[in-house]
Amino acid sequence: MPFYINQISIIVTILASVGLIYILYSRGFERVITRLFVLTLILIIGYIISHAIHFMMVIDNDLTLLDQACHSFLLLILVALTFFSYYFPHERRMNVFLKIFILLPSLILLFMLWYGKLIIDSHLHAMQFEAHYTKYYPLFLSWYVLLLLLNAVWLIRKIFSTKNQDIKKQLLLLLTGVIITNFTAFLVGLYLPWMMGFYYLVELSPLAFLVGIISFTTIAVGKYNMFPMALNKLHSFSVTKKTIFAALIIVPIIVITIQLPLIRLFFGFEDTTEWQKYFIISFFGGLIVSVSMTFMIVKLIAEPLKKLKDKALEIKKGNYGIKVDSTSNDEIGELVETFNDMSITLEKDSIELKQKEKRISMLLTAFETSNAAIAIVDSKNRVIEVNDKFTKIVELPKNEIIQSPIKDVQFSGNLNREYEKIQNALKQNETFEGEMIIHVNGKSRTILLTVTPFGYKDNDIDGYLMVEVDITELKGLELKLAESEKLAALGKMAAILAHEIKTPLTSIKMNSDILYESLELNSDDQTSFQIIKKEIERLNHLVKDVLQFSRKIDVVKTEFNLYSFVEEVFSNMKIKATKKNFRMINKNNDKMLFADFDKLKQVFINLLENAYEAAADNGQIIISSTISENNIIVNFEDNGNGINDEIRSKIFEPFYTSKASGTGLGLAVSKKIIEEHNGNISLLYSEPGSTVFEISIPQKNKIS
Repeated sequence: MPFYINQISIIVTILASVGLIYILYSRGFERVITRLFVLTLILIIGYIISHAIHFMMVIDNDLTLLDQACHSFLLLILVALTFFSYYFPHERRMNVFLKIFILLPSLILLFMLWYGKLIIDSHLHAMQFEAHYTKYYPLFLSWYVLLLLLNAVWLIRKIFSTKNQDIKKQLLLLLTGVIITNFTAFLVGLYLPWMMGFYYLVELSPLAFLVGIISFTTIAVGKYNMFPMALNKLHSFSVTKKTIFAALIIVPIIVITIQLPLIRLFFGFEDTTEWQKYFIISFFGGLIVSVSMTFMIVKLIAEPLKKLKDKALEIKKGNYGIKVDSTSNDEIGELVETFNDMSITLEKDSIELKQKEKRISMLLTAFETSNAAIAIVDSKNRVIEVNDKFTKIVELPKNEIIQSPIKDVQFSGNLNREYEKIQNALKQNETFEGEMIIHVNGKSRTILLTVTPFGYKDNDIDGYLMVEVDITELKGLELKLAESEKLAALGKMAAILAHEIKTPLTSIKMNSDILYESLELNSDDQTSFQIIKKEIERLNHLVKDVLQFSRKIDVVKTEFNLYSFVEEVFSNMKIKATKKNFRMINKNNDKMLFADFDKLKQVFINLLENAYEAAADNGQIIISSTISENNIIVNFEDNGNGINDEIRSKIFEPFYTSKASGTGLGLAVSKKIIEEHNGNISLLYSEPGSTVFEISIPQKNKIS
């Protein structure tokens, strides 16, 4: 036998051993199962190739080297499967001593094999393969059986311990494959030749390996996806590569492991030269036929599929409507026709989708930018979408609103009754429209709410669309408009009455003064005339206020010092203030105020007199000011009795007063004067011992 075959066999054995050791001790522990499986497949292929060489070399009487090679491959296959059985299915680290226990005897036996310590020789004699062994050969058989039993014990224990049915089926499959391949190889390739002295059924050994590996690999990979990485690599091959791979690998293996062994087994041979010729013809003839069929398959299947793939890539880029040319009426032609129909359909659907996408984009933009607050709730009244306006109304972040019950989001507390009202309306009419007042963080808002159902199917409500419009300002404007109309009518009537009263009142005053001066009156009559005079003065003051309130106030603005202005207002009250020891404190600095001096003085005096009348003895009022942006803010703080809650909302209404002798026009006129300045007057707060009014007047660029 050629010397190079011996060298190649030794090198392959050494490389396989080194590869096995590398897999077991490499850092990539998480891939050890896949690597062991790949190594086992390579070793089995090597074992089958050694049998091919065996058939080629039957003309040579000395087959010892091939016998050694087959023994080496069988032992390495079983060692690799032993480690595979330990690690599968969940990779766990193996004890170092256990690795040494399996590897060291195996390596020693391999060494003994190649140095003639186990097999004396194998040769052809009288058309039979005789084999002669040393006295140490039972060690090889015993070690082989021990490893086979170790595989079986580990796999059986895992089968009974695991509860996962899929893993249990995988383990049973692996156990069956190990038994079929290795036990058959042991029986016909190792034990019987040792007992009988010649090889008779040795050709069944590669056939058993082929059946075991094909059954295990196809079922394990195809059904249980036990080796996803290997399967992914195989799937990455093109149809052409897969077909060529099948032709170059599968067909020769079938010829070697099935055709030739069965012919030799059942028909035998007498002339080794003729057998070698038959082997070469069968092997290379089958290879040529398979390769020829491969190119035919590639021509008939792969090329149309490549066209389909190229056109599919075009469709992927968005080029819909393209077609593939085909004149075939077979399954490939039907596939091409189906592809063309799909391409046309995609083109139509693409146009329709773009139109719908444009419409959806427009609706989403309108949804997000709408001035109305919009919420979408499902049939269980959970919020599934809202726009930004809704989050501002409820003052909650969007992530806290989505998937929350709408009742908790907006109708909690005192709004439960409103929620029930809406639910009842939806049950009766399926829609709701109405106003409600909500309170968020102490603020009251008037909301116009519309609830309408929506559904994806006819007559099936999947949820509701809630549209809310904040009409708080509109309600305020309506209230102001009604108040303005009311005041306008009242002012018009008051002006007419005041005008009608003023002339006779002047005549009464003049005649009463003449009578008082010309008549000799006793003390009682004089008192009566004094009362008449006082009441006439009060009526004159009332008529003056009414006329001032009903007429348009013309504001003539000038610039003056605020501190000096307040001091002048105080001077008008000094005499009256001394009666109750009423203190007036000016906390203003030399700010310059741009306003109507006389009109503003009337407002300050009115507020000062109100504070004086509300104060007890030793009371006080503090007038202070600040500047905010382009506004000057003046605060009036007194320590009087305060204003009751019931009348706070009415103090600026005309003709409303809580005083016994008041006209009810002082604060109304003051408000009108401030509003003519484009400013605002308000009651900040009031309680016994502290009442604060605030006046805000825009100054534009006149503040210094």
